[in-house]
This record gives sequence, C-alpha cells and structure tokens, in this order.
Amino acid sequence: MNKEKNVVDYVVPWVRESESYSDKHLDLAWQHPELLRLMSNENPLPPPESVLRAVERAARMGNLYPDTGRALRQKLGEAVGLTAENVILGNGSTDVLDFILRTFVAPGDEVIISVPTFSMYEARARVNGGVPVLVPMIPPDYRWDIEGIINAVSPKTKLIFLCSPNNPTGNMIPEADLRRVLEEGIPTVLDEAYYELETEPRSFAYLIKEYPNLIINRTFSKAFGLAGLRVGYALGSREVIEHLSRVKIPWNVSLVALAAALAAVDDKKDLERKRRLILEGRRYLVEEVNKIPGLRAFPSEGNFVLVDASGSGLTAREIVDILLEQNIFIRPMAVHHLGSGFVRITVGTPEQNQRCVEALRKLVESRQ
Repeated sequence: MNKEKNVVDYVVPWVRESESYSDKHLDLAWQHPELLRLMSNENPLPPPESVLRAVERAARMGNLYPDTGRALRQKLGEAVGLTAENVILGNGSTDVLDFILRTFVAPGDEVIISVPTFSMYEARARVNGGVPVLVPMIPPDYRWDIEGIINAVSPKTKLIFLCSPNNPTGNMIPEADLRRVLEEGIPTVLDEAYYELETEPRSFAYLIKEYPNLIINRTFSKAFGLAGLRVGYALGSREVIEHLSRVKIPWNVSLVALAAALAAVDDKKDLERKRRLILEGRRYLVEEVNKIPGLRAFPSEGNFVLVDASGSGLTAREIVDILLEQNIFIRPMAVHHLGSGFVRITVGTPEQNQRCVEALRKLVESRQ
C-alpha cells in the first residue's frame, strides 16, 4: 500500500482544480420557508392536479424501472417537426448539459461561452476538463459578439454554448447571428430553457435539419414549473442523439418524473395560465423598477428581470442582504460575469412582485 499519497492525490487534475457549483442559496431557501423565493428562476405556481394525479399513479409502480420515455420523446419531437429519435431526456437540463460536454469535450479541449450567461456551462466545462473561452457580450444591451465568437474558434474548439432567451440578460439571439455561428460547423448548444415564456414563443428547432451541429437544450423547470422533479431534454440530429445516448446514464429520469412531464405537456391550459402570470409579472417588474431612480431594469423574455443598480449607490451584495432581512431573496450576478451592481429578480406572484418592488423603492430612497 502506498502510504505516501493522500487519496485526494488520485483525483484527476481538472477536478482538483475546479470548484463545486454553489447551490447554498437553495439550502437557505428551504431552511427558511418564509422567504420569497425570487432567486432561482423557479415558477411561483405549483404543478396542476393533472400532474399530481400522474405522479401518484406512477409512484404506485415505483418498484419498476422506467423506460426511455418514448411516449414523452415522441410528443416533444412531434411538437417541433421531429421524431422520438431526435430527442434525449435528462435528469434536468443540467444533466443534459453534462453528458453533452462528456460526449464532445476531452481534457484540454476548448468550450466557447458568451458571457454573462448561465454559470453552469463554465462550471461543468471545467469539471469535465474543458477550457472555457469566455467571449464578453456587448454592453450596454448585451448583444452577442458574433465576430468575437467566430474569432475565438481554434483547432481546440469542440463546443459552443449559447442561451436564448439568455440568462440573466433576458434577450434573444437573432436568427442571422445564430446561423453565422452554426456555419462554423462546431457543435453548438442553444439553451432554450425559457423558450415557452417568450412573448411570442419561437424555437430554432427547425434549424436542426439544416445544421446537424445544432443541439437545443430545454427544461421542464421553468414554464412547466417542475424544477423539483428534474426533467430536461435535448433536440438534435439522429446521429448526435445516438452518440449522446452512449454517454448518458441509463434510467436517468425516474418513472415519476416521466409521468409528470407527460401530463404537463398535455395540460396546455395550465401552461397558458403560467405563461400569462409570468408575462404580466415581468412587465410589471420592468415598468415599476425603472421608475426607481438609480435602477435600470432590462427587457426580458424569460421569467426573470436583470437590474443594473450601479446608479443607486448600492452594491448588488448590499441590496441582496438588505432585502433578505425582509424575507425577500434575490440574487447578485457577479457569478454570471456581471459587475458588482447587478441583481436578478425572478418573476413571482403579483403579491411577491409588489413586495419586492416596494422594498427596492424604499431601500434606494433611504440612500438618496
């Protein structure tokens, strides 16, 4: 036995050098149920009765392994003019992101990421041994720097991540810009986690037939409100999906989660109810926050609103901590590669939105 080495010395270097993704904010929220959970882009409405009934039926068969979710994959594929063979399911969209990275990226390979964006892309790229190449978006409105993305492509580039609507900026990538990136031929993940919450939902899934290097990633956590059940999926060419299937862990989506997602897809009335709530809520947040001196709320196509508070004399950390004392939980955006003056507010119920706006107004006014 080699007693000279610590067991950690056997950990692969790229894992030793990476950091764990911090989800302590969720621990805090669960420990304090009195908090308004406006920090994680969750849907404020619980699953409908149709989903709960499906969950109960599935739970009664919990002694059985799930299938590959073919019925769900068929519905998801048909909705965008594809087939079940063009769909792969994951234990949340982050699971899908991870096995996409493990399929395409070897240690030392480069992954291009436009920032600010969802920090999970960078975190999972690093823990899989990839080298994130960060391309800043163009302020003040944070447009994609397409020239910068194309210029960042090198022989080591194996994957490009784009998010539309983008978290946390809330804007959508123009089709012409997406096509320019796809023309490079690099496998490109377009994260459409918030697609159903766009004012006029428009997916780029139809481009998969033209660009086999396009992979679209989606989730049931946002519009459908199933974050706690963990269901995500990717759309892609049959060849890409077949290779992803070699990497993903079998039975990665539980029988209960599959049943919940299938019921949610069928309950179009509930989805529209949730959509109306989010669209009205984000309109309210943008309009009301922009009335507060020193704050700038960005237009959004997601279930969140980005706020630049740098003109208020307060840092994002100060705002978050002071609102937390009032049981209102929002997030600073430094981890998303934004400055110290940016916060993100998840769209909640009308009452939650009003409480948040009023707290922000009083806080800013008290400092002027």
